[in-house]
Amino acid sequence: MDPLSFVRAAQPFGPLSEAAVARLGATVEIVYVPRGQPVTSPDASRDHVYLVRKGVVRVERDGHVAHLEEGEVFGGTLGAFAAPLQARAEEDALLYRWPSEVAEAVARPPATAAGPGLLEEVGALVGRPPVWVLPDVSCREAAQRMAQEGVSSVLVAQPAVAAQALPARQVVGILTDRDLRTRVLARGLGGDTPVREVMTSPVHFVEAGLPTFAAVLRMLELGVHHLPVVRGDRVVGMVTDTDLVRLQAHSPLFLWKRLEAGEVARYAEEVAQTAQALLDAGVDVVQACRVVSHLHAVLCRRLLRDAQAALGDSPVPFAWTVCGSEGREEQVLPTDQDNFLVVATEGHEDYFAGLAEDVGKGLEAAGFPLCPGGYMATRWRMSLAGWTAAFRTWMADPQGENLLHLQVFADFRPVGGTLSLDPLQDVLRSAQGSPVLLAHLARSCLGFQVPLGPFRSLRATGGQLDLKAGLVAPVVCAARVLALAAGASERNTFQRLRAAREAGLIGDEDAGAAADALAFGLRLRLVHQLEARRRGEPPANHVAVDRLSAWERRRLRESLWAARQLQERLRQRYHLYLWG
Repeated sequence: MDPLSFVRAAQPFGPLSEAAVARLGATVEIVYVPRGQPVTSPDASRDHVYLVRKGVVRVERDGHVAHLEEGEVFGGTLGAFAAPLQARAEEDALLYRWPSEVAEAVARPPATAAGPGLLEEVGALVGRPPVWVLPDVSCREAAQRMAQEGVSSVLVAQPAVAAQALPARQVVGILTDRDLRTRVLARGLGGDTPVREVMTSPVHFVEAGLPTFAAVLRMLELGVHHLPVVRGDRVVGMVTDTDLVRLQAHSPLFLWKRLEAGEVARYAEEVAQTAQALLDAGVDVVQACRVVSHLHAVLCRRLLRDAQAALGDSPVPFAWTVCGSEGREEQVLPTDQDNFLVVATEGHEDYFAGLAEDVGKGLEAAGFPLCPGGYMATRWRMSLAGWTAAFRTWMADPQGENLLHLQVFADFRPVGGTLSLDPLQDVLRSAQGSPVLLAHLARSCLGFQVPLGPFRSLRATGGQLDLKAGLVAPVVCAARVLALAAGASERNTFQRLRAAREAGLIGDEDAGAAADALAFGLRLRLVHQLEARRRGEPPANHVAVDRLSAWERRRLRESLWAARQLQERLRQRYHLYLWG
C-alpha cells in the first residue's frame, strides 16, 4: 500500500480532505529504522511527526513507556505522544515522517454526526413574543389571557415594563396551566386569587443562542416544563417541553414525562434509545451522561412516591442517595444499583426498611440489577449521625474494607427526600488536612493497571481491552483523590479535575488530557454497549481492539497514556515510590 492510501485508511490526523492528503503525499519521507536503533531524541522530536507503517516503536516520556504500532503517531505537538520524547525501534520499523508544521496544519478532529435538532439554536424555536401579566392580576384574568393567546403559561412582570420589549430583570415570576390546576383549583382557591400568590419565582431563563440541548438539560435539572428565552437582557419568547419533544424521536423530555406518569417498566430499553438519539444528534457523551443522570433521579423520585403512597408519609426527613457512577453523573445505561439511605434520626426501622425494599424492587424491575457487593439501601441505611461517624471511622483507618467503603460512598449524590447532607460533605472536606488518608487513597488508584503495551499483546484476553478497569477507573480514582486534596465538593470527575487544576494540584495540560481521555473512554464504551444491546447481548466494559478504526485506536492509545500520566502525578505528589 502506498503512503497516500495508508494515510487515507489509517486517518492518523482525523478525516482529511484530498488537498490535505496531497500535501502530506508531497512532503512525506519514508524512514526505515532497524530493531534497537533510535528513531528520535527529546531535542529532535519536535521537528517531525512520525506515523508507524510497520513494526513497533518504543516511546518514552516523563518516565512512561508506550509501544506504538501500525497507524499510530508520535512527535511534534500532536496528541499525547508529543515532544519531547525518546523513541526507539522495538522491532524493525517502517515509518512515514513529515515536518511538524505540515502535519499540524492538516490535522483536525473527526467530524461529528451533528445536525439539526438538539444542536439547533433555542431562539429558532421561538414563534411569538412573550405573553405577560402584572403581579396583581387575578388568576381568572391570567387564565383568560392564556386562553386568548393560545399559550400554556404567562410571565409575571413588574409594572414598569417597557412597551416594546420585556427586560428580563423585570420578570418576577411565571404562571403555567399546571400551576392553575395544582395551586389554585386543587387547593380550593378562588379565581380572584392574585397571580403573585401562586406564581413560581424566581424565574430561570435560557439564552437564545444556546443549542436546544441546553434547554433540555436545563428543564431536567430544574424540573420545569417552560423556559423563557432571552437574547441579551430582553425576553424574546418561551420554549416548552412540547416544543423540544417535537425535535427528536426518543427525546429525554418524552421519557421524563413517562416517568412522571409512573411508566417505569421499560426504562432500561427507553433510556438506551434516548442515549443513542443523543449521540446521533451530536451531543457529547459528558452532556449525555448528565441528561441520563437526571432521568435516573426522576425515576428514583417516582419510585419513592409510589412507595410512600403505600407506606404513608415519612415519619422524619430522609435522603435517598446514589453513589458510584450514578453519583458522579457518569452513568448512561443502567448498571448494578448503588444507593444508600440517610435518615434524620434513629428509629422508624420498619418504615425505612420497607421503603428501601420497595424502591430497590422498583429499580430492579426498571432494569437496575441488584448490587453483588450489597451497596444498596436495603443494607446501608443509618441516621445522619451514624453516617458521619462511619465516614470518620473509615477516614481514620483507611485500610481494607474501610478504604473500599470510603471510595464508594464518597461519590454520593442525594436524589430524593429533603434531608440535607451538608454534614457528610463537611466530614469529607476534612480529608484535605489528612495527608496519610490521601496517600492511602492515592496508592489504591495505582492498583489499576493501564495497558500501554502493544495492542497485539492482548491475545491472552482474546484481543479485548477492559475500558472500565484500564482507562475510566484510573482517571476517576485519581480525580477523586485530587478533589479531596483540594477540599472540593464536586462529585463529577470532569468537575473534580477542574477543581484540582484551579487549586494548582495538577497542570492545565494534565487536567485537559485526563478529561479528554475519560470522555473518549466513556463514549467508546457507550457506543459498544449500545451495539451489544442491539445484538441482544448484555452490555460489557470490554472492546475488541482489532474492531476499532485506526482513529479510535490512536485516540485509545493517547487516552491510556493520559491516564497513566495522571497516575504518575499521584505517585509523585504522595511519594508512593517509597511505598513499594
